[in-house]
Amino acid sequence: MFADKLTQAQRQVVFDLAVNLAAADNDVSEEEIQYLKQFSSAYGIEYSLEKTSINIDDAIGVLDTKQARIITLQELIKVSYKDGHFGEEEQDKVFLIAQKLGLNDPELIIRIETWVRQGFDWIYEGEQMLNGG
Repeated sequence: MFADKLTQAQRQVVFDLAVNLAAADNDVSEEEIQYLKQFSSAYGIEYSLEKTSINIDDAIGVLDTKQARIITLQELIKVSYKDGHFGEEEQDKVFLIAQKLGLNDPELIIRIETWVRQGFDWIYEGEQMLNGG
């Protein structure tokens, strides 16, 4: 997982932003909850859905490298896809965060989204193969 490359403080910000993003459409899905629980468990972060009103400007100050910012966007797009689609509210929030991170290059966002989508496709293909499909 690319989040391994982040500091613990950066992972906390990714988690807080992911909670905030999952709540963007006012419906945190079971898949999004599962992702958030796995992320918090993997990195020793307290699991809580109470971070929906964080100050994004303050939070992103911890993401002080381009690598950390790209990994953060990748994780946010990943949680957005967990409920089966990258909805409009989620897209708007991801683009807002990307702008605040100084990564408002549409080509870069598309590359990150493609990267995430291909990862989901790869997992799906593997599950189909292993289940005899």
